Amino acid sequence: MESFQTLPPPSHLSPFALSFLDHKFHTKLTLAEAPSFVAELQTQCSDLDRILSGLNRRRGSGLAGYASFSGKIHSFFGDVDVRLNNLSSTCSSTVVPDGKGGKGFREELAALAKEVAKFETVRVYVGF
Repeated sequence: MESFQTLPPPSHLSPFALSFLDHKFHTKLTLAEAPSFVAELQTQCSDLDRILSGLNRRRGSGLAGYASFSGKIHSFFGDVDVRLNNLSSTCSSTVVPDGKGGKGFREELAALAKEVAKFETVRVYVGF
């Protein structure tokens, strides 16, 4: 003989659950189909769990990619900041070499222009 599990009292069920049960099992005939319906729900729950696990993996790899990209951008901004500070100190010094004895104003300015161009490319790529 088959044993049936009883439901908790209706006061312990949500209105949605009560409505669902009333809709699915409104006659004795539909109540007899409960075991196959339970198996179907278990299959659907397993499928949803599998999909959720996949989405969590994708989210994790996306966050890791973002963190890596964010670190590269941070490093890039740090490099630009250093170069701007170097350029500022070069411009504010009383003697500006003409490039013969070391990096002069023109070389620093050209390097800064290249860095700003890289920054602009990254900014456009990221969409800021």
